[in-house]
Amino acid sequence: MNEKKPMVPLISTSVAGPSGIMHLPRLWLKILLHASGRLAEGYRHGAGGFDERLCDHFQVDRDAFVAYVETNKPDYMASERYVLEHAKNVTPDSIAAFNEYVTQATIPDPARAKALRERTGVTDETFANAIALNNLDDWLGAHEALTKR
Repeated sequence: MNEKKPMVPLISTSVAGPSGIMHLPRLWLKILLHASGRLAEGYRHGAGGFDERLCDHFQVDRDAFVAYVETNKPDYMASERYVLEHAKNVTPDSIAAFNEYVTQATIPDPARAKALRERTGVTDETFANAIALNNLDDWLGAHEALTKR
């Protein structure tokens, strides 16, 4: 039996490819997983959050990029080239500004931050770093999938 099971996208938002743009590898993977019917429930793949912020910041047509990945199922480097060729705002300064935003971002919704802390076992009630909480949630989701919990 070759059943396709949903997958948690384990590439962190903090990861960048050769372009230096953080989150782009994760966005590519989430779109590709969705296009393959494998993205775990509850994950966005282009709209909202860091996905949308990346496209808006670099002025990449989000719908066109999502369609490109869903239709062509390119490897990461082809996806990065697509973004670099179609973005209207990719400079060393814009990349640095986006990466700074990403590393400093917190979960904006206090209820969601609280739920993620509770789910992942973080006891510091003030902790809301988006990358860290999302990583912990991904890792817990992977653990649950692999151990059937």
